Parts: sequence; C-alpha cells; structure tokens
Amino acid sequence: MDAPPIRSVLVFLTIIGHSPFCSALYAENPETIPGNSRTLELTFNENFSIDTSTKTGSIAFRIGNKRNTEGIIGIALFNSGNGFPDKPDKALAKATIEAEESYRALVIENIPYGTYALSVLHDENRNGKMDKTWIGKPKEGFGASNNPKITFGPPEFDESYFIVNSETVSMTIDMNYF
Repeated sequence: MDAPPIRSVLVFLTIIGHSPFCSALYAENPETIPGNSRTLELTFNENFSIDTSTKTGSIAFRIGNKRNTEGIIGIALFNSGNGFPDKPDKALAKATIEAEESYRALVIENIPYGTYALSVLHDENRNGKMDKTWIGKPKEGFGASNNPKITFGPPEFDESYFIVNSETVSMTIDMNYF
C-alpha cells in the first residue's frame, strides 16, 4: 500500500481532527465541518423512529487505511451489541457508498443522543458480504468505531461504542486487512 501524499494527510487533519480542540470546535459549531464531506443517506431499521422532542447530533467520520478504491463500502450503525459488527440486517441503520467516495468525511445527521457503534466493510468485489478464507479469516477490509485491537474474532460492541451527546461527534475508522 502506498503511503498517502503529505497533502492528503493535511486534508485529512483538516476534515476530521483527533484533538479535543477539533472535536470541541465541531461540537460547538457544526457548520465548521469542512465542505469536502458527504452526508450519508441511511436506510433505517423499520422499528426505528425519532422522537422529535429528543436532542439529536451528527456523527462525522473518515475511513482510513483503505488498500484501494475498488468496490463499495458498507456502513452499519448499531445501538446495541445485537448483530454487531457483522450482521447489518440487525443494525439501526445502514448505508453503502462507492469506495472511491470514501476519501471524504462522511456525516450521519439527526441521530438521537445515545450510545452507538459503527461497523465498516470494504466489499471489494461487490458481492454484498465479507469474503473469508476456509478457516474464517477475512479476505476483505473491515473496521469498527474506536479502532479496537483485532485478535481472534470480530470486535465487541463494548470495545467499539461511542456516545452521541453533542452536536457533532468526530472520529476515524481504520480498515483492517489480513
């Protein structure tokens, strides 16, 4: 995998910062999220409804360490460990984007305050599932919020959850390939 040019790294830092200063800046002023972002069109679980009296925030994230821009990226938002990370049919909401678009900051808007985790799959061959070797080792890239250490098996919800309790929560999700 080629190292990204320095210019990309600077753009990345501008789009989604890791420092508390950047997170606070985005949380206080959502309009400061750079224009090179894309709001995701999510498909919500049929059992999900937004209480209009509940505060909502946005989740701004970037997908890092992709090995290429082929295929699609599947994104699933969970509000519990049920099905996390590899059963998108049990997710609260899900979206799919072209892998070539995933260099941008991605934004999920109008999410009720609460506890969530994101799961990401780089489906390079566009078959709608994670391909694995005969021993169960993933052939395609995957990632989860908080970038938990991957050992044997998928990450747990408890390692990956974050709390939406401000106007914007920012993060980077790094892809893992074996």
